Amino acid sequence: METLIAYTVAHDSAARAAAGRARVEAYYGDLWKHEAKHQGYDGLTVGLHMWDRHDGTCLWPFWHDTADVRVASVHAPLGYQRVIGDIKPCDAPAQLAKAVRRTPASFLELAPPFTLAVLDPSEERLDLFTDSIGVGRLFQLRLPDGWVWSNRPAAALLFAGVPAVAAARGWSFAAACGWFMDDSTPYDGVLAVPGATHIVADGYRRQRTVSRIEMTSVWSTDDADTAEETAAALQDVARSVDSLWPGQATVDLSGGRDSRVVAGAFLSTGVDVKLNSYDAVPGELEVAESLVQLLEQPVEHVVSRKAPGRPVAAKPIAKPQPLEMVNRALRWHRYAEGLRPASYLFHTPPATLAGVAHLAIGGAGGEVAHGHFYPRDVLQLDALPLPSKLNAFSNHLQGRLVAAAGPAREARAVVAEQVERVLRTAVHGGIENATMLDYFYVVERLRRWGTTGERTGVVSPLLIPSFVRSAFALDPAQRVDNALHRELVRRLVPAWADVPFFKPSPTVSTRRSPAKVRCLADAADRDLIEQLLKDVDGFESLDTLWAASVAGASSAAGEATLRQALWRATFDQHLDEVNRHLPSAPATKAALQQAPKQPVPRRSPLVRKIARTKLWRAYRRSSFGRK
Repeated sequence: METLIAYTVAHDSAARAAAGRARVEAYYGDLWKHEAKHQGYDGLTVGLHMWDRHDGTCLWPFWHDTADVRVASVHAPLGYQRVIGDIKPCDAPAQLAKAVRRTPASFLELAPPFTLAVLDPSEERLDLFTDSIGVGRLFQLRLPDGWVWSNRPAAALLFAGVPAVAAARGWSFAAACGWFMDDSTPYDGVLAVPGATHIVADGYRRQRTVSRIEMTSVWSTDDADTAEETAAALQDVARSVDSLWPGQATVDLSGGRDSRVVAGAFLSTGVDVKLNSYDAVPGELEVAESLVQLLEQPVEHVVSRKAPGRPVAAKPIAKPQPLEMVNRALRWHRYAEGLRPASYLFHTPPATLAGVAHLAIGGAGGEVAHGHFYPRDVLQLDALPLPSKLNAFSNHLQGRLVAAAGPAREARAVVAEQVERVLRTAVHGGIENATMLDYFYVVERLRRWGTTGERTGVVSPLLIPSFVRSAFALDPAQRVDNALHRELVRRLVPAWADVPFFKPSPTVSTRRSPAKVRCLADAADRDLIEQLLKDVDGFESLDTLWAASVAGASSAAGEATLRQALWRATFDQHLDEVNRHLPSAPATKAALQQAPKQPVPRRSPLVRKIARTKLWRAYRRSSFGRK
């Protein structure tokens, strides 16, 4: 639930901060489950505020107040001991803040995700740092006389009192590839601060300076970390977790590559851990169990799987009840502020931001070392001359990321332009082989992947700079062969070195019936969805895709496009909800096209929400409205 606000303004800072704080707390109160504790400081021109929940699970203080600095952290800085030594967590934030202010490059040695804000009252100075990849999330909003920064884009708008409007550029990216590329966000005027950035707001001089380290100079270097150095860095992260989260840590262990390296880092340090495995894919659990049996010391191993050999009485299979997708999309937007991908539409959104109290340790980031975006013929393409190679890799990414039907021409064009820009940036940084695809994955996809940066309590050891540097030192053939993973496992847990990484067996997968494509047209509110999809910015030919969904003949790609279009169509209603917390805000596109006012019968909360938008007439014409 941690929510950070930092700002610099030229006029009436205290009064504006008080009003902004009230708006933020009014909007997020229910999402925080009214458990958030506020701490903050307002200077003459700079200020810093933090809301978090003190539940005792992490010893790192997310707000730290000393006589000379105020320090706010989003996430815990794993591996901070490498920067300032083995200092107790209760005293470490101020020491870490002073160290990275002196030497900003040292901040990049901390494990993502991590965002840090430091306010010096005596100097009226505000420093903000983002981790090496930008996973920790920091967004900025420019004002006529200053700036607001936050780890939540809606919070920045609410604090500043600026109306929330959909960002045309951001949603063009999302329409084509499903995420917000470059520095775009779902909200107009709110931009994502990239990784490896240091911002200084000097209140006395009314100056803002921004410095950023281009990470190609760090990741792609002749002085890359050795496997031994990377293994030691991973072990430092494991020890750091042990020192910051008291008690036994739970580490996932599958039969694959990434979790094996992470589990090996924890086991090799001797910290108290419990291993957790799932019976998800036939054959994978057996590999995980064999790994546990090879350990010299017994380790608790929890397994979730079906009980074998136990007869189960046959039961009639109940037909699943259709779900209301519009309401679910709105709930996701309220929870994740448009930043979750539309693939979550069929998942139940959390009711609050305060519902997670456990530590999740996983292998996110390991894809950097095994060519996540590589085509099957990557080695052949890598042998082409550089201009042809750039063109081939650009076409491959566009074909992989952008659906064949649905996204409008303009949306396709902006994604194509961004793909080419990032690949050329990699080349300018000295990356001329297929590693440019890995560079694209890190700077564009990884920092928006999953929920790693969305909440605290997520530990992804393979995001550390040492692992990324070692991964970038591989040639493409070594990535395909998982060379780094093999070497790290050999150093961390030698007993596991000869156990092959699990790969699903084709003979097993063919025995399974193909998964049925989940059609959006099967939703309980399909009539309402149909009306919403008639005119969605960034999309075309949705009527054809919808007809296929109605007929039950959709492809997985077609349904993904329909979900993304619905994601965009419902976002305007989310904007109305945010803007209701502002004293006066211009009407959004949805509100400008609402139906004439008329008496509205008492119905469900969803219908009352629709009544305020252009969807009211469509709803009245639908089968639901006639009930």
